[in-house]
Amino acid sequence: MDHLKIVFIYMGLIIGAGFASGREICEYFNFCSNSDYTGIIIASLLFSFVCYIILKKSADHNIYNISDYIKNTFPNLKIIQKFFMCLIFADLAAGLIVMLSSGGEILSEILNSPKAAGSLMLAVLCIIVFIFDIKGIATVNIILVPIIIITITVVCIFSILSKIYSPAFNPVNFLTGFDRNMIFLSICYVSYNTLTAAAVLSPLAKTIKSRKTILTASAAAGVITGLLIFLVWLSISLNFKTLWYESFPMKKLAGMINSNIENIYSVCLLFSIFTTAVSEGYGLLSYFKHDTVLKRAVLSIIIFGCALPLSEIGFSYLVKNLYFVMGTLGMIWMIVILADHIKDNKN
Repeated sequence: MDHLKIVFIYMGLIIGAGFASGREICEYFNFCSNSDYTGIIIASLLFSFVCYIILKKSADHNIYNISDYIKNTFPNLKIIQKFFMCLIFADLAAGLIVMLSSGGEILSEILNSPKAAGSLMLAVLCIIVFIFDIKGIATVNIILVPIIIITITVVCIFSILSKIYSPAFNPVNFLTGFDRNMIFLSICYVSYNTLTAAAVLSPLAKTIKSRKTILTASAAAGVITGLLIFLVWLSISLNFKTLWYESFPMKKLAGMINSNIENIYSVCLLFSIFTTAVSEGYGLLSYFKHDTVLKRAVLSIIIFGCALPLSEIGFSYLVKNLYFVMGTLGMIWMIVILADHIKDNKN
């Protein structure tokens, strides 16, 4: 059970609105006349490695929050500690704003209501989960993440087998297309998620009983995430011209199959937004002392109260600009945790 909890919580962080909508995959992996999947392989390996490093360090040093993780990494460098504390806080806040923005857009379509009302509804649900602390986060991810994975997989496979694709796609180029720097983009993509991973994974170290659990869970998370990226990437590649300008490409693809499937996928999108919003919000909450239900409730209200006004910014604009900036900055943190891992092994 520990393996599954780690896998689903980690993937719940990764598979948010950007991923499940397909917009994130478009920006980082799909390009016109480009069928190179080198970046997908690199991203899959890096996701596994990052998960392993963070969990191993947290378990070895009894680290259960992001603050202690950073302090342990830079024990005598307070200025550097503050820099990364601020950077990760900004990244968590940015991620939460994106989730609230996307959730608001989808709920406004479904309920025929203002976007702000949809964002507020999502915020209230997250606050309710936070009342139950890490147990609430784990429960939400264990229930919803498998549903998200299955839904994305079914829609992708169905669209591929049904030959729903644009005539512009050329299968001959399937193993070519190295004209874009997919290595840089895949590292940037993983780096964005890496910034927030320690805030979500470190609290799980309390339940880890062996290094085998860490290794197995990390490998499984990377492989499953990589396969999902590949399926979404291939589905979008087959329909590049139709889907590229869509805010929610995978939702559009589901609608091309069947209107009922589009409705089902809308629910899947909401689930993915919810799991990531919960993870990002809990990461922000971990910056403050929240050992009682009242403190968690008050802090949660303050956090979401600050984030909601900014969630009125368009979702596709946020993914295109905000994610890339934070991903580039996240490369610094990725270098740090890799260097720290090498140093720990030497010691």
